[in-house]
Amino acid sequence: MVFRATILCSVLLCTAPDSGTADDRLNFFEKQIRPVLVEHCYKCHSTDARNIRGGLLLDSRTGWEVGGDSGPAVVPGKPDESLLVSALKHESFEMPPEKRLAEGVIRDFERWIRDGAVDPRQGRAVERESIDLLAGREFWSFRPLQRPPVPTLSDWGHSEIDAFIEERFAAEQLSPSGDVSADQMVRRLFFTLIGLPPTPDDIRQFRTQWRKDADLAIASMTEQLLASPRYGERWGRHWLDVTRFAESSGGGRSLMFPEAWRFRDYVIRSFNDDKPFDQLIREHIAGDLLPAESDDEYNQQICGTAYLTLGPINYELQDKELLRMEVIDEQVDTMGRSFLGLTLGCARCHDHKFDPIPTREYYALAGIFLSTQSLVPGNVSGQVKVALRDRHYEEQLTAWKSRRDELSAQIKEIRRKTGLEIENRKGIDPDELRGVVIDDQNAELKGNWSKSTSVAPFVAGHYRYASPGTPEVSAAFRAILPDSGRYTVRVSFSPAENRASQARVIIHHADGVSETDLNQKKASPDLVFASVGTFPFTAERPAVVVIDASASSGGVVIADAVQFLKADSQTDGGIDEAERTRLEAQLPKLQETLDIHSRKKPSPPMTLSVMDQKEPADGHVHIRGAVRNRGERVPRGFLSVATPAVDESGLAAPAVIDGNASGRLELADWIASPRNPLTARVYVNRVWMHLIGAGLVRTPDNFGQTGVLPTHPEMLDYLAATFITDDDWSTKRLIRRIVNSRVFRLSAEPTSDSDPENLFLTRGFRRQLDAEALRDGVLQISGGLDLGVTSGRTITEVSKYDGNYDHASGNINIRSVYLPFLRNAIAESLNVFDTANPNVVSGRRTLTVLPGQALYLMNSPFIADQAKRTARHFLATRNAAPADQHDMIEEATLLTLGRSPTPEERELFSEVLDSTSSHEGAWTMIFHGLFGSIDFRFVD
Repeated sequence: MVFRATILCSVLLCTAPDSGTADDRLNFFEKQIRPVLVEHCYKCHSTDARNIRGGLLLDSRTGWEVGGDSGPAVVPGKPDESLLVSALKHESFEMPPEKRLAEGVIRDFERWIRDGAVDPRQGRAVERESIDLLAGREFWSFRPLQRPPVPTLSDWGHSEIDAFIEERFAAEQLSPSGDVSADQMVRRLFFTLIGLPPTPDDIRQFRTQWRKDADLAIASMTEQLLASPRYGERWGRHWLDVTRFAESSGGGRSLMFPEAWRFRDYVIRSFNDDKPFDQLIREHIAGDLLPAESDDEYNQQICGTAYLTLGPINYELQDKELLRMEVIDEQVDTMGRSFLGLTLGCARCHDHKFDPIPTREYYALAGIFLSTQSLVPGNVSGQVKVALRDRHYEEQLTAWKSRRDELSAQIKEIRRKTGLEIENRKGIDPDELRGVVIDDQNAELKGNWSKSTSVAPFVAGHYRYASPGTPEVSAAFRAILPDSGRYTVRVSFSPAENRASQARVIIHHADGVSETDLNQKKASPDLVFASVGTFPFTAERPAVVVIDASASSGGVVIADAVQFLKADSQTDGGIDEAERTRLEAQLPKLQETLDIHSRKKPSPPMTLSVMDQKEPADGHVHIRGAVRNRGERVPRGFLSVATPAVDESGLAAPAVIDGNASGRLELADWIASPRNPLTARVYVNRVWMHLIGAGLVRTPDNFGQTGVLPTHPEMLDYLAATFITDDDWSTKRLIRRIVNSRVFRLSAEPTSDSDPENLFLTRGFRRQLDAEALRDGVLQISGGLDLGVTSGRTITEVSKYDGNYDHASGNINIRSVYLPFLRNAIAESLNVFDTANPNVVSGRRTLTVLPGQALYLMNSPFIADQAKRTARHFLATRNAAPADQHDMIEEATLLTLGRSPTPEERELFSEVLDSTSSHEGAWTMIFHGLFGSIDFRFVD
C-alpha cells in the first residue's frame, strides 16, 4: 500500500538535464573560453600570428571547424574526441607548450565542447569594421522609452494591461482561456507574492469573498500579502538571484563572506519597505557616496554597495593585476545584465559582435570600477569592509573605555605611590627619579661594551650592551648613599627577545656580597626598573652593584642604570616598605586584567562594501582583453547607445565625471535615469515574469540582439513608462497593477494549439514551485517553519573556507532565504530543485523536472521527517475538534494542495486509512505522497 500510494502521488517524469539556455552557453564561452584562447593560443594560432603553428587557427569558429594539419580541433558535443582537449592535457600535442593549463581551465573547455561548442566568432572577412550607432539605436530596446496609447478596452478586460493583451488576441485571431477558480487564485497569490501556501482558513475566507466580489477578493488579498514581511523574503530572494548573492567566493578554495548576510537582510528590507527601484540602483552602485540624514539610512546605503563585492572571485590568484581586472570585468558584466539586460562582458576583448557596444565604451565603464577599491592587498586578497554606525556599539565602546581607563588609573596610582611611575620612554632624565641613581655613563666599565639607543626604555642618553660569557666584561655602579640603612636595589634595562635570560648582578652591601640572575628578556613591572632585592648599606662605604657579562648567559647583557631606594622608612609617596610591597604585588594582576580587557575591545558591526581609490583615474583599453597589453587611454563614461544622441552620428555627449571621484555616483544616476531606455524595461519585465510565469521578453538578462524579442512591446513600454511616472519606481504598485488585471487570473488550461508557447498570453502559465517555495511550503504545512528568524548571520561554523559546510549544524527550520548560501556547499534541499546559480546573474532559473527530484521527495530523510511531523500536527489539531474521515481527507488535501480532493483521491486515501491500525502511520503515508505529487509541485 505504501508503494502504491507513493507511486500514484509522485512525479516520475524523465526529462533530460538542461545544461542551460543558449544565452548561458554564450556567456560561458565569453567569460571562460575566449579569454584563455586570447591569452594562451592566439600568439601561435590566429591570423595575426607571425607563424601559424600546424595550420590551426583558433580565433574563429571556422578555424577550429576546419582545423589544421591534423584535422578539426573540436568535435561539438564530444570533448573526448576533440584534439584541442587532448592538446590542452598534453596527451598528444602540448598546448600551450610552455606549461599545462590548470585542471579547472581544461574542465571548462570540456564543458564548453560538451554543451555544443557555442562560438559567436566569425571569420575576419565577415566581421563588421565599426559599430553603427544610428542603426543600433533603431533596435527596440535602445529606442527612447515613450508611453504608448492604450487600446480600447472591452468588457473582457479589467485594466489597461488587458487592453494591450486583448488587442493581440484580435490581431492573431485567438481567444483567451477562462478564469481560474477561487482555490487556484488564492494559491497563485500566496505562492507568487509570499512564496508560501495558503492555510485552509485562508482558502475558506477567500472562497467566501470570491463569491461576493472576485475583484475585491483579489485586491484585498493582494494588499494583505504585500503588507506581510513574508513578501520581502519572497521578492528579496528573486533579486538576490539577480545580484548573484552568495556567502562565499567560490573561487580557489572558496573563502567565506561572514558579513554577506547584511546584504541579504538589506535586500529583504528594501522590498518590504517598497524602496523605489531607482534608489535601490543608486545604493547598489554608489551607496557609500550618497548623503544620509540618519545612521539607519547610512547603514542601509553602505550595505547596498556590497552588490559590487559578491561575485565569484578567486582571491588567492597571485597575479594581482589580473585579479583586479577579473573583479572589474565581473562587476561590469553583472551591472550590465542585472540593470541593463546587456552582455557587456562580450566587449572586453573586442567590439561586441551583436550589440552596438564598442570595446572602448566597455573600458570607459571599467575605468569607473578601476577607480574603485574593491580589494584589500595581500597574499590572499581580501574584501573591503566598512564599519556601520551603531548606537549599541558606541555604548559598548564607551563602557569598555571606561573600564580600561579605570584599570590604567589604578596601575598608575600604584606606580606613583611605589615610585614605579616612570614612563616607558627613551632618555629618562635621572633627575626625575627618586633615590640615588647611577647611570651607565658614570659606571666603571671593563671589557668591550657598546652604546645603543635602539630599544626603550633607558635612562639618560644611552645604554650599554655586551656579549655574554666574554671574559672580564663587567660594569660597576658605585654610589655614596646619604644614610645608612636598608635600600632596595633596582636595575634598569630595555627588554627584548635577544636579551640575556640570566644577567648576573652582584651586590656589595654591608653584610657581604649577594648574587642574583636577572631575566632581561621580560619587562619589569614598571617597564623600566626591576628589583634585585633589599640590602643593608652604610653611608661610610660606597654601595656597589656590578653587572657581570662574563658570568651571564642566554643573550645580550644590558647595563643602563642602578637605583637605590630607602626601604626602612616611609618613601616620598608616604608609604612604608610593607605597603609598597603589597601594592607592587597587585601590579601583575592588574596588568593581566588590563591586558585581558584590552583584547575584549568591542568591534563595530562591519559590512562588505567598496570605496573610491585615493587617486581615481581613467583606464586603458586592454587589447584583446589581455591585462598587460594596454592600448589607448579612455575617459570614464557610459554607453552611447543608451544615452540620448547629440549629433547625427549617434554619439552621446561625454559623461561629466568628477575628476576626484570614481564616477560611480554618476554611473548610478545614468542607470537610474528615466531617460535610460533599458533600466525600467528590464525591471518591469522581471516583475511580470515572476507574476505571470514568463517574461514579455523571455530572456530577462539579455535585451540585446541575441535575446528574444518582446511578445508585447507596446505593453512593455507602457508598464515601464507608468512604472517611472505613475508608480514612482514602486515595485508594490507595479505588482498591484499586474495582479489586478484579467490576464493574471487566466487559467492555465489551453483553449487551442495555435499558440503552443503561449506567446500571446491566451492562458495562464502553470508554474513549477522553485526550491525555496517547495521547501518552505513543506515546513509550513508540517507546522515546523520557524518564522522568528528574520535577520542576522545564520552560518554557524564560520571558517576561512566554506569546504564541506554542515547545514545540519544550524536551524534547519528557518525560511530558505535565510539558509547559509555557500557557493561550494548549497543545501541539498535547494540544490536538487534548481536553486539559483550564484556564479552568474540568474534573472530566470532553469527549472527542470528530473527523476532525481521525485526520488528525493520519496526517499530523503527531510521529506520523510516532515511527512511524519505533518501527520502528528494534523492529528493533534483534529483531536481538539474531532472530525470524521471524510472531513479529514478534505482538510488534508486543502492543507497541502490548496483544493478539495478528487473522488479518486478520496478513495485512495480511504484505502490507506482503512488498511492499517496505525492512524499516524497512515496519515504519514498520505502526506508523504501529497508532498511528492504533481499538484503540490505546480501552481495553476
